[in-house]
Amino acid sequence: MADEGEDLRSTMEAIHRDAEQIAALEEKKADLPPTDPAIVTISRQVQRIAAELKDLAVAERELAEDAQAAT
Repeated sequence: MADEGEDLRSTMEAIHRDAEQIAALEEKKADLPPTDPAIVTISRQVQRIAAELKDLAVAERELAEDAQAAT
């Protein structure tokens, strides 16, 4: 159970870090004019992180379900 709890905590922290990274990138984009080519690069970064975030969210749910089933 301790390992499951640690895995769940780690996953939650990773989700939080990714969400913060997306927020920072979005703020950076907001400061750019719409014609700046950097917007496309930043948008691709956001898209990549968001895809990883989806996988982490699935893993988090599965870990939470496993932890609850073990009780």
